Amino acid sequence: MMVVGVIEIIAGIGVWVKPKIFAYIVMVWLLGIIVNLLLLQSFYDIALRDLGLLLAALALARLSVKYDR
Repeated sequence: MMVVGVIEIIAGIGVWVKPKIFAYIVMVWLLGIIVNLLLLQSFYDIALRDLGLLLAALALARLSVKYDR
């Protein structure tokens, strides 16, 4: 789990520095988490929460295409 935490910290810093690229990477990461949770068949509420986060990452990615420096 520490490796996962390090990857998420790197992704967060990446979104801060270069949101045009890393927002899509975070989206894929969240999609992987959602698929994993759905395969476990008991954490649907957390999968739904992560779907909301995925949609927020999509919105950030789409906005950063226009407003990234």
